[in-house]
Amino acid sequence: MAEETSQTRIISVGTIARVEGEGALRVTVKDGTIQDVELRIFEPPRFFEAFLQGRHYEEVPDIVARICGICPVAYQMSAVHAIEQIFGLHVDGTLRDLRRLIYCGEWIESHALHVFMLQAPDFLGYESGIAMAKDHASLVTRGLRLKKAGNAIMTLLGGRSVHPVSVKVGGFSRVPSRRELDALKNELLWARDAAVETVRWVAGFDYPEFTPDYTCV
Repeated sequence: MAEETSQTRIISVGTIARVEGEGALRVTVKDGTIQDVELRIFEPPRFFEAFLQGRHYEEVPDIVARICGICPVAYQMSAVHAIEQIFGLHVDGTLRDLRRLIYCGEWIESHALHVFMLQAPDFLGYESGIAMAKDHASLVTRGLRLKKAGNAIMTLLGGRSVHPVSVKVGGFSRVPSRRELDALKNELLWARDAAVETVRWVAGFDYPEFTPDYTCV
């Protein structure tokens, strides 16, 4: 939608789909020059706090995992850490290492999705990752394989890649064997090298000059 006066034009896009969540965009153009750009990222209320009231603490990790299909581990770990703190529990050693590993699996698959399917098409002038694949099939294949590597970690440790079910207060309901973990080694070695190549690739994008007026922490 565009609003125009004799000198000013306002372009409003109510819904932007290719972001993690939902977004909207408002651009103000005056005398042919962009004066202001406002990008809003928003999501409707989810009411998970209300869902959790009165539930047994063991149900919490499975419920909060449904907050997001891409980053469920973040919500699960926040919840189990809070409950463990209440109970005075401290998880360390191998269990803590495995928690770190499932977190890494989530980061790998989430970042691969963002870079190859959400970010790169914009920088390279394509309407979607599918359209980009017509000219850059090897890059899109790399992105999908990276995401699959992250999903494999989440499946092994969490029981499945979307909304894992093995995370629990005090550890996991099941931990993988050494043989199961070793089976991931070769693919993760490939993923490490592919990630380095991806960093080199995106470093060559034509990024706009932009200094935010806030600090990320």
